[in-house]
Amino acid sequence: MAEKEKSGFLATIRSNIIPVAVAFALFIFLFLLPQSVFYRGLVSLLAEWQFSWFGNYLPILTVILPVLILTLLLLLIFWLIFRLRKKDDEDEPELSLAEQAKNALAKARMSMLSFFVLTALSVIAVIVTLALMIALPSDSGKVQKISVGSIPFTEPKEGRAELDGVLDWQKLATIKRNLVFASQRTYFIPIVSQIADRKSTRYFVQVFRPEFVLPRNQMPGRAPEREHLLEQGLITPTKDGPSGLVSGVLRQDGLPDEIVMLYEKAGLTVHPDHHVLYRKASDMRWPYWGAAWAFLLFGICALLIGLFQRRQYKRLKDGIDGS
Repeated sequence: MAEKEKSGFLATIRSNIIPVAVAFALFIFLFLLPQSVFYRGLVSLLAEWQFSWFGNYLPILTVILPVLILTLLLLLIFWLIFRLRKKDDEDEPELSLAEQAKNALAKARMSMLSFFVLTALSVIAVIVTLALMIALPSDSGKVQKISVGSIPFTEPKEGRAELDGVLDWQKLATIKRNLVFASQRTYFIPIVSQIADRKSTRYFVQVFRPEFVLPRNQMPGRAPEREHLLEQGLITPTKDGPSGLVSGVLRQDGLPDEIVMLYEKAGLTVHPDHHVLYRKASDMRWPYWGAAWAFLLFGICALLIGLFQRRQYKRLKDGIDGS
């Protein structure tokens, strides 16, 4: 009995190999998407490997390649299983029309359920992402005033803050995030007690494009150090830039991990408990909004395909029941 059920399950998988492969690929993509947005998990490991070997990081390929490789591996496993089973099934009689109809119905049902499950996972991902965004520090409450480098050292807290220090414009870093139908570029610089060699840097400040001038023809290049960490010693702040007193919303571990890694490569050690002062709170929330929209669009697409498969399933079922 167990062997018969196993054979029936494998037969169902075999007749549904394309929907199963598509659903598996979409599930892996859904799993890797937040890692790509927030630079975590497997994506961060693959990115660091790319930085080490190629000097660049390609976010889209970093997600797509694992999806393709794992999906092909799944298909290879199924092919080996079906090839071994084929020798045992050569002497079995051909399926009757009723059995073929039953298999076709199971195929349509599995395909429908696969996309509905992906829709549910997408909705859960949207809810979790928005919950994480709501938990971010806000610009309400009492302002915490911090004099960078003063003794005794201040214990920083997330929320409204005012930093007093020296802005190190020559270590300007930038990151560009490309998501579905939108992109965003954010700039950061260290704020320190004085421009000098130091063991680590704890505080960073968000700055904006009109507040500094790049040298002529100085554009971020393909190499990650030029893509994210602009040439040192060539940045000129404008009169629109902030002075040594900057206010905004302080966030713990607010630097993207790509920036932390590239700062380390450039010789600037980021403090393990670093804080970033976001002068525009919406930029701090932007990756979460982007991820939520990506999950939502993914879920809508999965739902539409699932509804189409449901229609096909009902038509097939009605045809079988009416015959």
